[in-house]
Amino acid sequence: MQRKKILLITPMLHQGGFERICAMTAKLLADTCEVHIAVFTKKDMFYDVSGVDLIDLDLPAKSGKINKIVNIIKRAMRLKALKKRLKIDISYSFGTTANIVNVLSKTQDTTWAGIRGYGALTDSGIGLICRRADRVVSCTKTMERDINRQFAPKASATLYNPCNTAEIQRLSKEESSIKPAHLDFIKQKGALIASMGREDDLKGFWHLIKSFSIVKKALPDAKLMIIGDGAYNEYRDLAKALGIEQSILFTGVLKNPFALLKYADIYALTSETEGFPNALIEAMACGVPCISVNCMTGPNEILADDFTKHADRHSIYEADYGILTGIFKGEKNLNADVITEEEKTFADTVIGLLQNEAQLDAYRKKAQKRAEDFSMEVYVESIGKRMQ
Repeated sequence: MQRKKILLITPMLHQGGFERICAMTAKLLADTCEVHIAVFTKKDMFYDVSGVDLIDLDLPAKSGKINKIVNIIKRAMRLKALKKRLKIDISYSFGTTANIVNVLSKTQDTTWAGIRGYGALTDSGIGLICRRADRVVSCTKTMERDINRQFAPKASATLYNPCNTAEIQRLSKEESSIKPAHLDFIKQKGALIASMGREDDLKGFWHLIKSFSIVKKALPDAKLMIIGDGAYNEYRDLAKALGIEQSILFTGVLKNPFALLKYADIYALTSETEGFPNALIEAMACGVPCISVNCMTGPNEILADDFTKHADRHSIYEADYGILTGIFKGEKNLNADVITEEEKTFADTVIGLLQNEAQLDAYRKKAQKRAEDFSMEVYVESIGKRMQ
């Protein structure tokens, strides 16, 4: 059987979410397909795509409306010529700018437009992309459903982000990678609650810290660990104002967070919004029970077999593979004296699970099994079905 010729298109391969998925997709398909990656610029490359044909269109971003329009035209012309020369079967793009250029450069190829974040549904080019793409690919079923309702594309599909569960489980056993100070913290008496994410308001860490202050009142030995890039100075100040700074560990960015994560009793996700929360699956791959706000999008599709049964974003659900809580209301508030009802509810949910050993153990066992549904192998199989 002749190998499919696949062209993956992304503006660049810097440290972005969809860039990571593009690079990972290239590596995973390289054994079964002829894979090429086209970027608008190779500047600031971060992801390793060695072994895959990388083509630099050398048309980086421009400022100014006219320059941007001219740049789109140049990119489309250059990409169209590339598709013809390589005789591409499927062109799969990642991100709004790449999607626009992909659909404008169509030749005999089948164009897939990848939409990896819910915010893309409000981008100015989304209508054009959905009208002209042969298939719109979303990272959640919720997003796919809403795209179909609003834009009626020719065809659609959901491809969940792949998670290297086997590698995560291997890394989780590397005790030598844990810093002594971190090990001292997690070995202290008391339940350990963990969360991961860069210092970004979208992650809602002030909600988590305020909720944790309530957990501490019921379970004085409880500890909170936040893994991710950033100084977290305002959150350290909040913890100090709440009198819980000694019970919170901010690890900073870690090469191997999984060796620490496996020690957690609960993983907590308090995001305002998500595209697809990879960290939630990574925690489950480490066997950690999860409590997540039912934000847009992803948590209810990860923690439940049928996300449509858990559509109310203000209710609490003891779902198939973890607990979903209501979303948080209100703007960012670092005042230690102001704790919302939603933050209290989240705290009560954490306390309830920590005090229910049978339920905690059940979710612990289900977590790793569920993570396998988002493995590399499942991702490759899903793409293969849609190529036929």
